[in-house]
Amino acid sequence: MGMMVLAVDLTRALLNVAMGMIVVFVVLVLISFIISLFKYISIAQNKLEARKANKASIASSTDNIISQIEKKEEVVETYVEEAAMDDLELVAVITAAIAASMGTSTDGFVVRSIRRSSRSKWKNA
Repeated sequence: MGMMVLAVDLTRALLNVAMGMIVVFVVLVLISFIISLFKYISIAQNKLEARKANKASIASSTDNIISQIEKKEEVVETYVEEAAMDDLELVAVITAAIAASMGTSTDGFVVRSIRRSSRSKWKNA
């Protein structure tokens, strides 16, 4: 009977050792698998950073385009104002020339329209 108890105890001890070794081996394989996945994590982080950088560059380029449009609008507004001033100056010069040629003052003159004349009429004058 003593041998039987000893054999059962040895069998249980051997099973415990085998079960412990299997558990440790499985855990080591699982840890190895998790470590092998780290390279995919860095790739995913790089893609995420690239997307953020792309969005930031799109936003900055959009702001740049908007500022360029605003500058061009300011230039166009300035040009339109200068063109209007040039027209007023042209009207003033024409009015003064007519008044000088007629020998009168410009108080009674009203300019209703300005039309281009053909060059041949100016050559004849």
